[in-house]
Amino acid sequence: MASSGARLVRAFFCLIGLLAASGAVAVAAEFPVRIVVQGGADGSASRQAQLLAEALQRQSGRQFIIDHRDGIGGSSAAAVVARSAADGHVLLFADASLAVRAAGAALAGAADWSLRELAPVGQISSTPLVLAVHPRVPARTLPELLALARSRDVRLQAGTGMAGGLDHLAVALLLPPLTAARIAPFRGDAAATRQLAEGQIDMLFVAAPLALPQWVAGRVRLLAVTAASRNPGLTRLPVLGNAQAEFVSSQWYALFVPATVAPRLVSALQQSMRRALRDEAVTAYFEAHAVDAVSGDTAALEALLRRETERYGSLIRRAAMVP
Repeated sequence: MASSGARLVRAFFCLIGLLAASGAVAVAAEFPVRIVVQGGADGSASRQAQLLAEALQRQSGRQFIIDHRDGIGGSSAAAVVARSAADGHVLLFADASLAVRAAGAALAGAADWSLRELAPVGQISSTPLVLAVHPRVPARTLPELLALARSRDVRLQAGTGMAGGLDHLAVALLLPPLTAARIAPFRGDAAATRQLAEGQIDMLFVAAPLALPQWVAGRVRLLAVTAASRNPGLTRLPVLGNAQAEFVSSQWYALFVPATVAPRLVSALQQSMRRALRDEAVTAYFEAHAVDAVSGDTAALEALLRRETERYGSLIRRAAMVP
């Protein structure tokens, strides 16, 4: 005959099982949701991820935390999320550089592990890249800058927030005379923007939300954008690229989860994301910083990734960025 202690233990676990089956116990819901972002804590992706996290927290009462990663390869944000559990508690907030790096890896003969190991949730937003120069650069228009780049008397120093990212591809396409040694990589787009504002570099392609405050303060001069914008500070600028001369497009931002996450969880995340994009704080920031909300679904993001990866592959070859 079983002891009373053993019967109590069995009864306890039976009760836990019944409660869990009925949904009364949701242990996983007590854990915070982690949004992993590639780059520093003050970059354009980080700011949008933080706004999204705050909106999601207000809606659900759940805790959302931002986890910044600035490593490459196995220590990158994409790798961290790809190795995470399939419970929907770890999300990747990525930008278009994910497609650029995947295209570059494919051209170099490396496995495209990042896109295979991640499941798209949906696109969040898009914003133009802005070509900005330091005020000391004697160029007030794009043609003047291109003439300077071809001159033997001037040695322009460009910067990039991420080696092999969208901004790196943009400057490599625009200024072929600039060798790789004259494109300095920094740890994130915010760090690169600070270097430009301080005069440590001459030019930079950077997401509009980071460029606009520096332009208003007079620390940088804006010469062009990679996509049309309704923002008053950007409407007068020429748009790089057209049907005859393809160029990089907008910097876009999107959510991903590990590929093993169940479709029902991905669908729930999409619904939460759409509600968060209607949050007053999010819409106000987007309006002021030339960011367009997208609120796309999985199918739309998958199609975007296919198009962008293929297109950036051809641009990478044209820019001779593959060894």
